[in-house]
Amino acid sequence: MSPTSDDHHVPERSLAEINADIRCLFARAEGRLSDAERIRHATLLGEWASAIRASVVPAA
Repeated sequence: MSPTSDDHHVPERSLAEINADIRCLFARAEGRLSDAERIRHATLLGEWASAIRASVVPAA
């Protein structure tokens, strides 16, 4: 089965940008996230995981 263009989704933002947002979220919350901030954190983690998967180069 050959890879298709759908298999290699290009993230909209870089890992560095996503990581900065996660760090900022915790800095503003002083380490204690509200329910809304937890939801935002989960969303950012999902975005981060997608960016990680997109950055992995498949073996030849």
